[in-house]
Amino acid sequence: MIKKKSGFITFICSLIPGAGEMYLGFMKEGLSIMCLAYGIFLTGIWIDASWLVISVMILWFYSLFNVHNKVSLPDEEFYMLEDDYLFHLDQILPDGKLNGKQTKIFGWLLVLFGVAAIWNPSIRNLLALLRTYVSVDFAKVVGNYLYSIPRFVIAAVLIISGVRLILKKKNELYTEPEDISRLEDTEDKKKI
Repeated sequence: MIKKKSGFITFICSLIPGAGEMYLGFMKEGLSIMCLAYGIFLTGIWIDASWLVISVMILWFYSLFNVHNKVSLPDEEFYMLEDDYLFHLDQILPDGKLNGKQTKIFGWLLVLFGVAAIWNPSIRNLLALLRTYVSVDFAKVVGNYLYSIPRFVIAAVLIISGVRLILKKKNELYTEPEDISRLEDTEDKKKI
């Protein structure tokens, strides 16, 4: 059973995303927040996206106020709260297995992480060869482009994904009235 706690330790724990929830006994929620915060932070550092690193502040504020709101609840309401993950894997994986599209996405993520693991060491070795056999200036120019490729790839994926979502929604908006009129036509035919 989750027990309500208050005081200085709750305040200190609430300063770390997810730790306050865990201290209050909401382990699943705290673990979700903590993993998400540090995952976003490390990804932002890895792809050199300062805006992503700064966006962790939003999650930090959410966690901070979430803990203090839970502590300020009346005892009856606090004890009725259930501990649950932020993201429900049972909804993402209803059968406990990846479907075809999820397998493809997961496969591409593994490829992406594999390339990311060897990207910087490979560039450093290539630049060392270019400095030795071509010129230092040429190596700097090539290095600037090569180190920027991950940022460009991620930006391109985000833009393409956004455009696909917009087009999908636009198609849904334009196809809905036709579907409704088709349903009305079939209902009219059934009545006749």
